Amino acid sequence: MSRVKLKDQAARDKIKTCLDQSFLVEAGAGSGKTTGLVERMIALLAAGKCAPEKMAAVTFTRKAAGELKERFQVELEERWRKEKRPAGKRAPG
Repeated sequence: MSRVKLKDQAARDKIKTCLDQSFLVEAGAGSGKTTGLVERMIALLAAGKCAPEKMAAVTFTRKAAGELKERFQVELEERWRKEKRPAGKRAPG
C-alpha cells in the first residue's frame, strides 16, 4: 500500500527531525498531532537530546493527555522489543 503525500508533509517531517527547535502545533481534531508528538518524543530520546525525566508534553484536555501517555508508552515498548539487545536486557547464556 502506498502512502499519500500530504500537503503539509514537510511540516510533519520537521516535527520529527528538527530536534533542536521548539514547536507549537495547531491543527484540527484527527489531523495527527498526537502521532507527531509521540514520534518527536521518541526521536528526542533516540537521539539522546532529552532524558525521559526532563521531557514534558502539553495537551489541552485530560482525555488528550491520557491518549498521549498511552500511545507514548505503547511506542516505547514496541521500540524496546524491536531492539536486538537494548541496554538492560541480558544476553543469553
